[in-house]
Amino acid sequence: MGKHWVRQQIKRNEVQEAVGRALAWTAGNRRTAGIAAGVSAGVILCAGLFLYSYRARQNAAWDQLSLAYGYASGGKADAAVKKVDELNAEYPASAASGYGLLFAGDLLFHRERSAESVKYYQQLLGRGRPQVLLPLAWGGLAAAQEAAGKCSEAVETGERFLGAYPDHFLAPQVHMSLARCQASLGRADAARAAWQKIALQYPDTSWAQAAQERLKALGGGA
Repeated sequence: MGKHWVRQQIKRNEVQEAVGRALAWTAGNRRTAGIAAGVSAGVILCAGLFLYSYRARQNAAWDQLSLAYGYASGGKADAAVKKVDELNAEYPASAASGYGLLFAGDLLFHRERSAESVKYYQQLLGRGRPQVLLPLAWGGLAAAQEAAGKCSEAVETGERFLGAYPDHFLAPQVHMSLARCQASLGRADAARAAWQKIALQYPDTSWAQAAQERLKALGGGA
């Protein structure tokens, strides 16, 4: 009990001495202390203004993306894509811009404008953020390249996707795209190997069933 009380007193005395030294320094260096306080206040003010500006820009970017969604919902695909272009130009560093690029790519792809959609997927991939969207952009790009008849590019994209995201939920779709493109390019052995891999990796699924049918058409099994 006594030792505990002594330790408390020692700590209390140390704190009191530290406070006392600080007060004494401030009293003897009022001008310096005032400058330091002014600098600190300025830094805090600048940080606050920066944070406010950052949040305001982020909110404005999301508002732009909401408008793009609204145009698309109303069947105005071109207006939606134009709004994404404006968002990307005005707020290129925002997360909303990344989501907008993916949205524009998907929107154009599903309207059978695959060649145009490629540009938006590539812009997102070139930016490299938000990272959570990158596998979706790679998968979308592979599908768009295949649909646009660019099978050599689709094969390269598909292989890159599967090397980076083998367990992603889009992997079976990319596998199938890769196999179809290999077949389209006349690479029968590569296509057969891809379909066999699909049949083995995704058993009891529609992907495996489709792969088995392709293998039968080629005269080979899994």
